[in-house]
Amino acid sequence: MNPLTFLTLLAFGTASVSAAEPKPESEFTTTDPKKVKILEDSSREKDPEIDHFKHLCPGLGGYQVIHEGGDLRSWINLIYDGSKTDLMGDTLSACPGQFPAKANDVVQWRGFRQGGTFVPYAIIYRMMSSADDEKQTRLETLVIIKLAKDKSSVVGHVAAKEGNEKAEMLADKLCKP
Repeated sequence: MNPLTFLTLLAFGTASVSAAEPKPESEFTTTDPKKVKILEDSSREKDPEIDHFKHLCPGLGGYQVIHEGGDLRSWINLIYDGSKTDLMGDTLSACPGQFPAKANDVVQWRGFRQGGTFVPYAIIYRMMSSADDEKQTRLETLVIIKLAKDKSSVVGHVAAKEGNEKAEMLADKLCKP
């Protein structure tokens, strides 16, 4: 076989493999308290000792999201097949500053579409905290969770100023099956 034919076949084979590989996509769910099931919330108590809440939120791929918090902090945990994964410690550790809390009502899911069904492998969500300085500077962090059923875990984080695209690339690199 001459070298030009070999290179042409090699290029065609590489293009066929990459074309067959599904492209990562994003889907979004919410933690908006008006759109989720309230499991507990200190705002509904007469004299709560401390602020606290636990909300059951929609998920994808068999996962349920629990948005919970207390003492001015909040995070998400996951439930898969009845088993809860506690992500609080790793999430709060990933965020610099004081009083880290979920910054908005959005949960971004990264995954593939297989036969019309979205199959997630990662979650990205925004956290906000305050720097320990005189101005109480706002710090934002994008937290990345690798979905692995009841073994899901925080695998990375990106300063929000670096952009959502960087968080997506990191999620795809660390979490894609």
